[in-house]
Amino acid sequence: MTRLNLILFFALMFSALGLVNAQHKARKLYIELEQLNQAEKQYNQEYGQLQLEQSTWAMHSRIEQIASEQMHMQVPDAKHIQVVNLADVAKQIEVEPVLPKAEAEKLLSAETSGQMAATKGVVR
Repeated sequence: MTRLNLILFFALMFSALGLVNAQHKARKLYIELEQLNQAEKQYNQEYGQLQLEQSTWAMHSRIEQIASEQMHMQVPDAKHIQVVNLADVAKQIEVEPVLPKAEAEKLLSAETSGQMAATKGVVR
């Protein structure tokens, strides 16, 4: 009988130690989880602030203001603006297109019909 009591006593002690160890690990993991959640909130807040800052720096009116005040740039008059067609420029400097002519025409016809076309090169 005493032998059975000793076995049960040691089994009880080992299971109690196992329970304490498991609870300790669970608490440590929970603390780590909370720290990571706080870091995530902080990173999300910082990301939002950086997005706001980026949109502020890239505002068209701000860029125009800096260009005119600091760099003394001005928007040209309409009579001084010239639209350049890339195909005409390529003919003038005699550059061969990256795509063969048949593929380029197919691409241009697909783009004009409103379809998206995936290509390996660029027509110049």
